[in-house]
Amino acid sequence: MKISKTAFKEYIRCDRIYPLENIYLKKLDNNLSYFDEENVLEILSSMFDEETGEDLIINDNKTLEAMLEFYQDVEKYAIQIASNVFGIKIEYYKETKKQKSFTFKDESNHSFYCYLDGYLEKEDEVIVIEVKATTSKKYKKAGTNNKPLFFEDGNFLILNDIITGSDKRFVNQYEKLFDPLSDTGKYVFDLAVERYIIEKSLMQNNPELLKKKFKYYLAVLNSDYIFNGKYENGMPVYSNDLINFIDLTSVTSLYLPKIDEMKNEVVSRIDAKALPKEVFGKKCGFNTQNQCIFFDICFPKLKEKGNITEYMQTRKFGPDKLSKEDLINKGKFMLTDIERSWLTNKNNLIQRDSFENNTVHINKHKIKAGIEKLEYPIYHLDFETFPCPLPRFKGERPYTQSLFQFSVHIETSPGKCNINKDNYSYLVNDYNDNRRELVEELIKVIDLSKGGTVLVYNQRFEEGRLKELVTLFPEYKNELEKIIDSLFDLMDIVKTNSKLYLSLGFDEDESKEVNYYHSDLTGKYSIKKVLPLFSNLNYAELNVKNGTEAIVSYVKFKYLDQEEIEEIRQDLLEYCKLDTWAMVVILDKLRKLSK
Repeated sequence: MKISKTAFKEYIRCDRIYPLENIYLKKLDNNLSYFDEENVLEILSSMFDEETGEDLIINDNKTLEAMLEFYQDVEKYAIQIASNVFGIKIEYYKETKKQKSFTFKDESNHSFYCYLDGYLEKEDEVIVIEVKATTSKKYKKAGTNNKPLFFEDGNFLILNDIITGSDKRFVNQYEKLFDPLSDTGKYVFDLAVERYIIEKSLMQNNPELLKKKFKYYLAVLNSDYIFNGKYENGMPVYSNDLINFIDLTSVTSLYLPKIDEMKNEVVSRIDAKALPKEVFGKKCGFNTQNQCIFFDICFPKLKEKGNITEYMQTRKFGPDKLSKEDLINKGKFMLTDIERSWLTNKNNLIQRDSFENNTVHINKHKIKAGIEKLEYPIYHLDFETFPCPLPRFKGERPYTQSLFQFSVHIETSPGKCNINKDNYSYLVNDYNDNRRELVEELIKVIDLSKGGTVLVYNQRFEEGRLKELVTLFPEYKNELEKIIDSLFDLMDIVKTNSKLYLSLGFDEDESKEVNYYHSDLTGKYSIKKVLPLFSNLNYAELNVKNGTEAIVSYVKFKYLDQEEIEEIRQDLLEYCKLDTWAMVVILDKLRKLSK
């Protein structure tokens, strides 16, 4: 059997992945040898739609498809900069199968293989580079204030010495490098597996090469890099400090014995021909971008409304301090599976009652007090941004949330706002830098000279973008800071904000209590969860239905002519308009509920 580096990492992640994948790939093949037919068909029924045969596991990822070129650009620039930094040309290949590859066979005749982003053989040294479209921030922050885990030397991040008596936090951060599920360790694990395959391959095929000194680097975007706005032939010109090279030679060397054990474990799982019992844990990646594609197969009850993961805030339950993970593995999947006496958080009791009794929790006094803090006119504001891996415009960093659109609904007095007449929007006409025009339009629309409130949903995001604009356009600092000072988060009225309500005279317990709860929220307060409870407004009928689709639509501007762009612009304008109109509707409903 041929096993790629990616497959190896997945198989080691969980002992159910290989057998589930095997069933998935064979689909309804009656010759399956290691499951009884009934079990196979039951599992397959949740992998493929019974009527249409539609694949329910692998869905088209439009975001990944749209962003693929940008991730490939990171790899291209990283290899170009590596050539500059190491002083020798390193070949870049867009197509993976043209890259340098290594393969070895183990005792069971399984083949393990990998492709390398960057590979360079020198007279006495070999350089291996693995490029990841992430930033160096997590590595630069690791360690302590007195002793960072990595110190910087030009483009390089080099591991600090681990000595006896090192600070506990420093040691913990170091140990995370060997955790394949940690934010830093997952990339180290990837490179360690690559090194393992390379060295095993060389032992079998070219042992002489192992006499050379091998260096292993993780190439990532420098989180401190700021683009200076220089272009040639319409393309940005990046300086060498765009990329950090993290020297993981020593770490991956220490990892190799562990990888060898993992390899033996993977082989035994393949040969076992059994489907182990599901076990919930961090490896599942629940509710993250890294969620296992088979998660819903293993834990179908966690898709149901009223499941245990909906409990907010509380991490441990009962006298034994059991986590949600512990409870799920004990077969407790629903809110009602937990002893009521274990719920010491009032908000969890509110959730439980709402689910069990199909009731809605409303704290009218708090909602009313929150609304009374609003000053008219209210400017309902929403931004749309594109977090491009590579900075596109002057002053941007990697993954800067680059603004390309805003929508504002102006409510002049309680309930006085029209969905169309009182909407003011700005959306770029092309893929170029239109940020100054956007800022000028924004401060023109939001006129706070006579007071008012700028209402947003999830203030942290909009406030962050506005502060970035202050840095980029200091000439508009006063106007932008006035907008920042006037921000108010509608979520604070829907959910709560302890600091706000303490300042309004509520005691600590009531300040922490949610203002509104309906079981359909399932423990979440995104605007798309809240809106259906207050209105029949629906995103489903729009061509652009969410922020991800907005990004995908905007990216198309890069490739289309003006007529084609205009069609997409209308879809984006309608989407962003609905976001701010949703705030108008929600506020109006809350106003009525509080009476």
